[in-house]
Order: sequence, then structure tokens, then C-alpha cells
Amino acid sequence: MRLVKQLINRRGSSAVFLAMAFTAFAICIVGSIGISRQMVIQSECEAFGKIWTRAILSEYDRHLLSDYGIMAYFGNEIEVRNRIDHYLGYSAEGKLDADFGKTGADLTGYELGEPDNFRTAMKKGAAGTVVGSLINGVSRTIRENAINSGDESISGEVEDRKINNTVVLDTLPSAGIGNSIDTDSIIERAKSLGESGSPMSLISGAGVDVAFIWQHFGNNVTVSDGGKAYFRNEWEYILCGKPSDETNLKSCRRKLFLIRNALDLASLYKDPAKVEILMTTAELITPGFGTATQVLLAEAWAALEAEKDLEDLYEGNQVPVLKSSDEWKTGLDRVLDSESVRKQLDEEARGLLDENRDELKQLDGIRTAGDVLTKGLNYDEHLLLMILSMKESTRLLRIMDLVQINMKYRYYRDFDLMEYYVGVRYTIRAQGRDYYFEDSYK
Repeated sequence: MRLVKQLINRRGSSAVFLAMAFTAFAICIVGSIGISRQMVIQSECEAFGKIWTRAILSEYDRHLLSDYGIMAYFGNEIEVRNRIDHYLGYSAEGKLDADFGKTGADLTGYELGEPDNFRTAMKKGAAGTVVGSLINGVSRTIRENAINSGDESISGEVEDRKINNTVVLDTLPSAGIGNSIDTDSIIERAKSLGESGSPMSLISGAGVDVAFIWQHFGNNVTVSDGGKAYFRNEWEYILCGKPSDETNLKSCRRKLFLIRNALDLASLYKDPAKVEILMTTAELITPGFGTATQVLLAEAWAALEAEKDLEDLYEGNQVPVLKSSDEWKTGLDRVLDSESVRKQLDEEARGLLDENRDELKQLDGIRTAGDVLTKGLNYDEHLLLMILSMKESTRLLRIMDLVQINMKYRYYRDFDLMEYYVGVRYTIRAQGRDYYFEDSYK
């Protein structure tokens, strides 16, 4: 009997053991199935998420890319979530038996309207191109020649375009930013070029924003090979930032006059022959007060020469940074006839001036008005020196202004850089787990 009982107990223990083993095995199978299922869902979410990220980035604005080489897509966080939900519904239907939660999207920090993002987008658009070669490789055309050739992008231009809409002005990237041009630094930068220096040596090291200006924007004298623009004087807008073409042109002309006046005054005082002429003339018309009169004559002469320089620049000609005697285009007789000089002389001095007029005419030779110099800086290069002197942040914001204004003018009346993005960031929730995805234009 004892033996029988022992056998029965052993059989019972084996049955219990087998039952426990089977249960454990079943649990392992169920667990492995769950883990495998989770791994499949994770793998599918990660694979689909990368595809959906690229799908969103692929919806870049083709006009922004073709006109300015900038890649960005229009949208907002709600639209991104809706797109992901749509993609998820299409991709998961009948394929992924999973419990999907709420999709999230966060585009903060990817706005094209953020200056750092815009600068990065410009750099990526010019990737693989050295700034100097880009500048030298993009042609610019004299505006009048372009008009005569029938260029449709600049035909029918309005002479004084203005922006009066306060909403448009308030939403410009540079809204509220003042001017930051240092005339003294421009003059010193110009002098540093020397007699035969090339402005491109300075421009090529300035950064992609200057190359962007050269490539895409026009000014009063030359145009790029880009599309039609709202403002005629875009370079002048970058320098002055006023919502009026005429105001920008006049303001820029005043700055250009001050620069040329200072450079011509420096050239005059570097010329011993002209200094001797000034001293002799001053002593003839104001004996005993020659120094003060010499200063008056020098400033008037430099001003007249600067006006002639501006005429040449606006005609597309070159003007030397610092001039030699044979590059001077105005004579002393024009200075003596100028109202600015005569009204500052007393009656006695004016009498002596008229009395010695023939003798004074012989003191200085006069260049013919038809002479055109073939060395120096043209209008573009003078303005680029001014642009280089600007605060970089202001220069970049004004570039952004022009892109926004032109996109409004060419394609979308409500275009706003802050509604375009250079990257995407979102989350997918599946089976209680969040999957994060983020990418940007490379």
C-alpha cells in the first residue's frame, strides 16, 4: 500500500510540475508575441515617421526656391498634425493593429522669419559656391540698357513706389529698426582700397548676405538677372529702410555725396599743385585772411567735384577713390563762380575776385566734360562699401524685408516669412509609447 501511495504522489507532483511548466511556456509565448508586436509597431512607426517627415519637407514653396534659392514650407502646427494623422490613418489601416493616441507637433525655432534661420537658409542655398566666385559669376546690367532691350521684369516700373499699408509695414522683419551707417568707416574703407585696389577683395570676405544682395536685388543704376521687384531701388532700401523708392534714393544720394565730398577733399589736399592754387587765390581775393578763404575754396571745390562724381556714377561710369591731378574734372573757375563761395565773401573780396578773374583762370587747367575715367569704383561698388559698413543684423533684416515684399508682389499678397518653416518636429503615440521625429533642410 505504501508503494502505491508513493507512486500516486509522484504522478501528482509530475502533473503539477507539467502544468506549471506549460503555464510558464504559455506566458513566455504570449510575452514574446507582445514584445514582437511592440517591436513591429516601433519599427513601422519609425520607418513611416521618417517618410512622413520628408513628405512634409518636400512641400517647399517652389517660388521661394526658384527666386531666392531658399527652401521652406508654408504651414503651422495644426496643419502638420493633420497631415501626420492623415498619413498615419492611411499607412496603419489594415496593417498596424495598434492603439494610436494624439499626435503632437512643435515647430518652435524653425520659423524662416527668425534671422538665424534665414541666414542659414541663404547659406544652404549657396552651398558649394564660394562667395567671391558667386559675386563675379552673376552678371549685372545697366538699368537703361535692360529697359532698351525690352526686359519685361523691369518694364512699366513706377518711379516712386511706396508702401502705405500699416499692416504690411508692421509685419516686416525690420519693423522698428533704425539706420546704422557709419560714414567715417565707409571713407576709411574706401581709402584702404588704394589706387588700384579691387572692391571685390573686400566683398568676397563679407559673407553670403552680400553675395545674396548682389545676385538678387537691383538698384537705381543696375539690375540683377532676377525677377521683377516691387522697389526699383532695392540696394538703397537696404541702406535706408524707408517705405518709399524716392525717399530711399534721395537719402542714399545724400550719403553718397558726403562720401565723395570727403574723398575729393582728401584728394585735393594731397595734391601740392592744387593746394598752391588755393593758397594763391585766397591771398589774391582776401589779403591777410588767406587761410580761412583757402578752407572755403577747398570745401566748395570738393563739393563741385563730388556733384560731378555723382553724375558719372549715375550714368554707370567709374570714379577713382582718391584722384590724381589729371583725374580731376572741375576747374577753379566754377568754384569762383559758385554762389556758395561768393555769398560768403564780403564786397571787397568779391571786387578783388572780379578784378583778378583773368589771372585766376590761368592758375588751373580744366578737364573736358567728355572725359570718362576707366578706373575706380562704379555706383554698385560705392553702394557695396556702404552696405559693408552697416550693422550685420540690420542688413540681414532689410534683405528679409525685400524677400517678403517681393513675394507679396509676385505671388502671394499675404506672404509672411514667419508662416514658413525650415524644419519639422512632431510626435506619434502608439501603444502608450511616444515616438519623436525631427528633421530640417540640409
